[in-house]
Amino acid sequence: MPVGKRRTGSGNSRRKGTFKTKQRKAFNSRHIDQVWEDVRKEQEEILSASADGKERLGPVGTTSRAVLDEDTPAGGAFYCTPCSRYFLSEHALSEHWRTKPHKRRLKELEGARPHNQKDAEWAGCMGAPDNGRKSKPVEMES
Repeated sequence: MPVGKRRTGSGNSRRKGTFKTKQRKAFNSRHIDQVWEDVRKEQEEILSASADGKERLGPVGTTSRAVLDEDTPAGGAFYCTPCSRYFLSEHALSEHWRTKPHKRRLKELEGARPHNQKDAEWAGCMGAPDNGRKSKPVEMES
C-alpha cells in the first residue's frame, strides 16, 4: 500500500455474502442423525412390503407413499434417501450411487447410531430430570 493511504474495510464486510449464505442454506443436506431413522424405516417397510406382496407407491429410493411433488426435480421421482437429494433422471441417480460422497454416507449409516439432540441435552445435564418414583406424602404429627 502507498504511504499515507489507510486501509478501510470491515465496514461493508459484514453485509457481504448474505446472498451466498442464504443460497448455501438451500443446499444443506440433512444431518446423519435425521437420516438414520429414515433409512431404518425404509428397510423395515421394504421387508414388510415384500412379505405382503405389495408394490411401493412412492418415488424411487424413498419410504414415502405420497403423490409425487411438483416442486422437486423430476417431481421427486428419483431420490437418494441416505444423501437426502433429488435427481432429474434415473441415469443421474445411478451415477450418484457410484460417487465417493454417497459411499461415505452409506458407511456412516452402517456404523453406530449417531448422536442426536436428546443425547446432547442429556450429556449437558439439560435433559428431563429423573427424580425416581413419586412417594406418598408423609404426614407430620404435631
